[in-house]
Amino acid sequence: MENRTAERSRRSYDADFKQELITMLMSGRSARELSQSFGIAENLLYRWKSMATMKTKTKTDDSESSKSGKLAAENARLRAENERLKTDREILKKALGLFSKSD
Repeated sequence: MENRTAERSRRSYDADFKQELITMLMSGRSARELSQSFGIAENLLYRWKSMATMKTKTKTDDSESSKSGKLAAENARLRAENERLKTDREILKKALGLFSKSD
């Protein structure tokens, strides 16, 4: 038996080329057509497409989690400020009551 793995070398593709093929695939061209035109396996096109969609989902999830983290921090800050203002109001009510009795 021949050792074919030693003879084969992996081809690498740049990100722009991958993105262009993914765009073509998502715009409605068939994977088979792209595969035959560019000499790339169909499963490789599908893999690139799934990796691209996972990256966009991850970016969206990261931005949503950072937004929710910011909202939670702002909510906590506003709750603390609200408690402080309630305490200040109670103190002012008591002070007003003391000053009005002394007249």
